[in-house]
Parts: sequence; structure tokens; C-alpha cells
Amino acid sequence: MKREFQFRWDFVYDRWELLAKGLGMTLYVSFLGMILALALGLLIANLRMSKFALLRWLAQAYINIFRAIPLFVFIIWMYYGLPIVLGIDFDPITAGVLCLALQYAGWLAEIYRSGIGAIGKGQREAALSLGLTRFQSFWDVIFPQAFRIMLPPMGNQFVGMLKDSSLVGIIGVFELVRQAQLAVSQTFRPFEFYTAIAIIYIILTQLLSQGVSVLERRQQV
Repeated sequence: MKREFQFRWDFVYDRWELLAKGLGMTLYVSFLGMILALALGLLIANLRMSKFALLRWLAQAYINIFRAIPLFVFIIWMYYGLPIVLGIDFDPITAGVLCLALQYAGWLAEIYRSGIGAIGKGQREAALSLGLTRFQSFWDVIFPQAFRIMLPPMGNQFVGMLKDSSLVGIIGVFELVRQAQLAVSQTFRPFEFYTAIAIIYIILTQLLSQGVSVLERRQQV
């Protein structure tokens, strides 16, 4: 006999506070991870374009290594391996944020490098001839133009990090997926809760994508 299944949203409604807390943690971890990744990625990109071969080699090694390691493995190694090997102990949130930042910095570094490299050297030379310092020429002339090129792939990285933040739950960070798992263990209603968080992720990624699209249009004006 076919068993009849009834979808019960009331279970989700009764535990909306769990999901709200998880959503807040997801946004917190993703935001901190992306800010750190943006800063570190820019540093690595500049090292990658350095005149010194050693710095270029180190930057390329960083990019190759951190882009190759699966994030799941990296999180496990960071949280459980570092205390054993080096005696360095991080709390779950710090470990999760660092893993997201360190890995995504490798991808962002290449985006920075491609965007900056697409701007002709003549732009930099013209800025320097006007009396601007190298720092001023980069931030006032080169970077604004490169940002238009970098924004779409950066937006993809933002969406990727938002979704990958769900992996930090494996080390005890109670983000959205982890809170949903807790709710499932209490109610034995997996379909309702996993459907709910799927909808939440769809909404979040759509909002993020739309925000990036708005920035793109403003940059083109």
C-alpha cells in the first residue's frame, strides 16, 4: 500500500527561531569571509604581478595549493589538524571564516590579476606623468576601470561563498544547514526543513545576484 505523505509547514513555523539564528550566522560567516578574501586576494594578486620572481612564485604557489584543496578537507584540517600539528587552536567560527577566506582569496587573486592586467600600461604611465604616486595611480585610475571587469566574476564568488558557508557546520558552527539538521533531529521532518532552507538559499543568491547586477549597471553609466 502506498504511504501518503503530508507536507507540514507548521513544523518549520514552530521552529523559525532556529532557522533565523542559522541564517544570521550564515550571513555573518559569509560576510567576514568575503571581506578577508577580498583583502587577501588583492595582496596576492599584487605579489603575483611583482617584479621579483620569488614573490611571483610564492603567490602562484598559494593560488595553486588553496584552489586545489577541497573546502571540506581544508575545514577539517584547519580545525582538527592544526591543534595536533602546530598547537594552534581556533574556535569553530574563526576556523570556518579563515578557511573560507584563505580558499576564496586564491580565486579572487586571479580575478584581480586578470582585471588589472586588462587595463593598458599607458593608463598607469599617463597617471604617473601627471604627478600621481604609484599608489594614487592604482587606486584612482587603474582599479576603478578594472573593477568594472572584475565585478561579474566577483559576484559569482560571493554566491559561491554563501553556499559553501554551509560546510562550516561540520565543525560545530550553527549556520543555516546545521540549525535545520538540529530541527530535523527534533521533529523527524527532513523534507520540510530542507525545502525551507533551499528556498532561503535561492532567495539569498537571487538577492545577491541582483545586487551585483545593479552595481554593474551603475558602473556602466
